[in-house]
Amino acid sequence: MRILLFVVLLVSCSVSMADEIRLGVHNFPPYITVDSAGHCSGEAIEITRDILQNDTIKVNTVCATAARLYKMLQSGEVDLTINIKHTKALPNDVSFVEPPYAQLTLTLLTHGAAIAREKHLTIAAIRGFDYHGQRHLLSEQGYSFTDLPDSLSAVELFVKGRSSALLTYEGPFIYYLQQHNLPFAKHYQRRVIETIDTHYVISAASAHQDYIRQTLQHYATINTLSYFSRQAISTD
Repeated sequence: MRILLFVVLLVSCSVSMADEIRLGVHNFPPYITVDSAGHCSGEAIEITRDILQNDTIKVNTVCATAARLYKMLQSGEVDLTINIKHTKALPNDVSFVEPPYAQLTLTLLTHGAAIAREKHLTIAAIRGFDYHGQRHLLSEQGYSFTDLPDSLSAVELFVKGRSSALLTYEGPFIYYLQQHNLPFAKHYQRRVIETIDTHYVISAASAHQDYIRQTLQHYATINTLSYFSRQAISTD
């Protein structure tokens, strides 16, 4: 009787796990925000849930740092996330969904006075982000990276004057200024490096990879989407 009960429970757990899609996210406004209690919300979660969730499949979110999410993709602890294609820390066997989720603007911000006077230039950035090769290029130019767990931590370090520069995607920086009612300071020097598409990234270890890919692509096709995101980032 105990063996039979164990088998029934095991099958029930397997069914529950098979009906769950886990979306891995990190603090990256305006697409994803994480509150003080660690609760994640935002457009990216809502859109993903609207497309993939149905009567038999539930989409749950896993909130983690970007560096941890890459490891979770490798192990299959999360089924998908959203990321640019060229991050070196991504597993080699992930797949990307077309069209892109959104287009990001990669920006280098500096404190003008700090760049002129400091001998050892520091740059705030997200741990695990390669920034499309810019991390290596800026290191060669003499910058020393201060890595933070998420985008807003990096922005805050820079805004408070604790780093000479900030390598960031524009969205989190603008979001931080808006949330704290801060203007774009006159002494900030801004250089747009490039625009980069970010995509849904599917784990090769996901039991749902075919469903995720086909459902996202079908949704994009019937709605003639160029991007999944409904956000337009302003730099004003």
